[in-house]
Amino acid sequence: MTIALHIPLYLVLAPLLVGVIRKTKAFLSCRRGSPVWQPYADLWKLFRRGIVRSRTASWVFDLSAPVVLGTSLVLVSATPLWSRGVPLSMPFILYIYLMALPRFFQTLAGLDTGSAFGGLGASREAGVSAMAEPALVLTLCGLAFLGNSDAVDGMLKGIPAGRLLWRPEVILLAGTLFLLLLAENSRIPVDDPATHLELTMIHEAMVLDHSGVDLGMIQLASALRLTAFSALITAALFPGSLSLPPALAIPSAAARIAVSGVAIGVVESAMARMRLSRVASYLLVAATIAALALAVHFAGPEATS
Repeated sequence: MTIALHIPLYLVLAPLLVGVIRKTKAFLSCRRGSPVWQPYADLWKLFRRGIVRSRTASWVFDLSAPVVLGTSLVLVSATPLWSRGVPLSMPFILYIYLMALPRFFQTLAGLDTGSAFGGLGASREAGVSAMAEPALVLTLCGLAFLGNSDAVDGMLKGIPAGRLLWRPEVILLAGTLFLLLLAENSRIPVDDPATHLELTMIHEAMVLDHSGVDLGMIQLASALRLTAFSALITAALFPGSLSLPPALAIPSAAARIAVSGVAIGVVESAMARMRLSRVASYLLVAATIAALALAVHFAGPEATS
């Protein structure tokens, strides 16, 4: 029962997270904004529309959206959300590679159409991904040491529940994951998902040539990846929430994802999109915090236990 509800719960909560972020940003900018359930309506509309493809696009472009969505579903199947059981137990090294696979296919699709904007966004996306990888590897290594397991679900199972203030490395790793969430999911301050200025777009420039079902699959995959990062952060900060009975675990997971959406919305409302030349410094700070968390862990009294 737990495993059967895992992916459906992700599919339900992923558009909700996007809606909460948009509603939070609208509230903080004194606007009414769209309803929280608007992403559901947008996805329903896109999945009912046809697909328009460029004449210069090849089979690579046709394959990109299904691969992006399929890989994202595999990722969320290995990420605990409301219980410690997951459909797929996966080593974190494979998890990192699967995180890179959708970006690889999106980059190829952006280049495949021959669009100037697609090539611009693809090159920027590849650069951000390469700079974010050291911080991501260090963060997942830190969680693996904390949980005494190399599997994604195992590392979260092994994090001691309670005494969060006595585990500064957990807070540092969760902070690094939040910085990576903004970078890996094309959020402010690294990218702006609402922009349509050609000179500043990164992720949106790569998906300009997608439409209909293809665009719906890419938007759903982006929401799933954002939810997976949020689930990792909240599970690291509150590992006890994964041990609740099902009657409390599902509402708790929904509440944690909603709180994560509010936090993302507040950060995006309080910050401006940084220049591309500053992104490297931003990701260097994330890698430094992750390295500091590892140093704190190995220097702590429990490192030898």
